[in-house]
Amino acid sequence: MEIGDRLQVEVYAHGGWWKDSNGQTGQVPEAEARKGPVATVAAVANRLGMDGWELVAVVNQAHSAYRLSFELAYVMEDEGDEPPARAREVATHSE
Repeated sequence: MEIGDRLQVEVYAHGGWWKDSNGQTGQVPEAEARKGPVATVAAVANRLGMDGWELVAVVNQAHSAYRLSFELAYVMEDEGDEPPARAREVATHSE
């Protein structure tokens, strides 16, 4: 994966199921899904955000489904102590 790659995710708010354009699927924990559609979408977006994906668009579709568009903002390195690229950029700015 490279910075700038795109990912589409469909979230089915009732039940918390999701699938992405790479063929992966998953389900939000039942406790989160019970809180409603916005909580379900937020849980999916948060998880992907922790993996380096930046949410760029949300479209509400029929039957409580949502299409989320993401762009890869940074790639976590497996080795070394270097922080993600975006964190380094932010950390070097001074006021």
